[in-house]
Amino acid sequence: MRTGLPLTRDDARDCPAYLAVKARPWLITAARLATYEPLMTFALKPLMAALDQVEHNRHPLEEVLAELRHSRGAFGRGRPAHDGLVEWTAEALIRYLDRREADQHDRVAAGEPRTEAVPEEWVVRNRLPDHASPDARGARLYERTAWGRRYASADGSVRELRLLSFGSAKKERPEAETAAAAFVAAFGEPCRSVYDVELMRTKAFEVVTPYDRMVVPQRVRIIDVGCGDGSAELLAERSRDEAQSSYDQHTRPVLGRVLDAAERRPGNSCVECPGAGRCPALPSQAGLVGLPAPRRNRKRRSLSASDLRAYTDCPAKYHLTRELNLRTARPENQAIRRGRAVDAVLNERHAVRRSRGCRGLPAPATSAWPGLDEETVHVCEAMLAQHAAVCPLDRLGATEEVRVQATVTAYDPTLDVVLIAKPDLLHTRRGGWIWRETKTTGSRIFEGKPVLEIHPQLALAVLLMQTGELAEGDRRRSRIELELLHEEDSDRLEIDPWQPDVLQEARRIVGEAAGPWLEDTAYTAAPGTACENCEALDWCRVGQAHQVEQAD
Repeated sequence: MRTGLPLTRDDARDCPAYLAVKARPWLITAARLATYEPLMTFALKPLMAALDQVEHNRHPLEEVLAELRHSRGAFGRGRPAHDGLVEWTAEALIRYLDRREADQHDRVAAGEPRTEAVPEEWVVRNRLPDHASPDARGARLYERTAWGRRYASADGSVRELRLLSFGSAKKERPEAETAAAAFVAAFGEPCRSVYDVELMRTKAFEVVTPYDRMVVPQRVRIIDVGCGDGSAELLAERSRDEAQSSYDQHTRPVLGRVLDAAERRPGNSCVECPGAGRCPALPSQAGLVGLPAPRRNRKRRSLSASDLRAYTDCPAKYHLTRELNLRTARPENQAIRRGRAVDAVLNERHAVRRSRGCRGLPAPATSAWPGLDEETVHVCEAMLAQHAAVCPLDRLGATEEVRVQATVTAYDPTLDVVLIAKPDLLHTRRGGWIWRETKTTGSRIFEGKPVLEIHPQLALAVLLMQTGELAEGDRRRSRIELELLHEEDSDRLEIDPWQPDVLQEARRIVGEAAGPWLEDTAYTAAPGTACENCEALDWCRVGQAHQVEQAD
């Protein structure tokens, strides 16, 4: 059994059964899954490799930056990184080292010992005696790890584990995760990882310094570092006894549930799960998207309406923001912030499930509109009033099912793609399923274009309605609804996903965007109007040049 920090987060969006499988790295799938990826998809890998060169191999920063760009982040191993990721990594490397040096200076000035980078991983290992039978889980060895940058004082009395975040440093993480990190830092043996190339699986960690011969740390620090802005937050500073106590209280119960879990919960976990193709909880339909299999098998991917929009705007934007999760902290415009605020209020109200829905409710408190000007707040309140008149929960039977922002998932084995959506509201009514999408807008429905084309999430909804429990409902009473909220009134449009021409139109719209996406291996930047508000513009030289050209 091997558990890392991601397994301690107790996130309701994760699939418990998948996490249980992930904790068992020696399991072998009946059929090998495709692993090919044209570009590096682990965004922090180039940064970790660059930091290894600086901190462990003592290479000058300028030399490492040159090699980063020359090797496109691979440093002689693995797949190359996208040019945008290379630029982000160069900035993050400098920020990280500057923050580390500043923190080191401050601690030494306060009379604390200097710390140096530790190349070996810290792993807490518990092995059953060789003569003993495996335990009830079938395990003989338990390994607990904590991925990050490791540092220790010369005498080994102080250990420091730095966890990396993409943007700003997290001020807090789940207590079970922080406690797990502190526990590994306090009790972990220095180890190196080993990989079995033939079986394509990890081996047990190889101990470099056994526990009984290592210097026992007396104090550990867990620090979160923001790679996007160089910020840092001290999450925990604990003695060994405190680390043990916190682990026993917060982490041990979580890991116990993870290791013994069997519940299947379809969602984003399906993308990585080796059993997704045979999972009874994941709706599956060959040819669901209506596209032929791609020319080359690639590692399984997910596809959402946000993915389609981002890829249509620019392939480079999709790869950097959707696959690598790299986003500049750019302020959102008032229209986007207005939509988010109204959505948040509606989600909160719908989750309460009043018999009259949103009818008769007073205007929200001013705290519901953070950062919005007075005029925008007035528009938001007017939109809520317009929604109240058409709220689908008004007089909805008490036995009907209501799901707010629930994840809907389906698998297309032809493409090896997991389709994912989160409808604003999903509920039953007299045996049918109703999928409601609510949008705030300053204009009415545009009649010159198909509504599925204007709102591709509706086209994806049509496809998802064809599978699983949504398809099993009474089709005469099942539908997709689009609610458009204006300041003065609202529009509501109904879509019948079972009409052949509607399904054909949905497949056309999804296919026109997903077809090129399936085959793309370069994610080349496509400069245009999307550059203006692109969250990846800071690392896209093509987009920056386009902006300069437009300004001239």
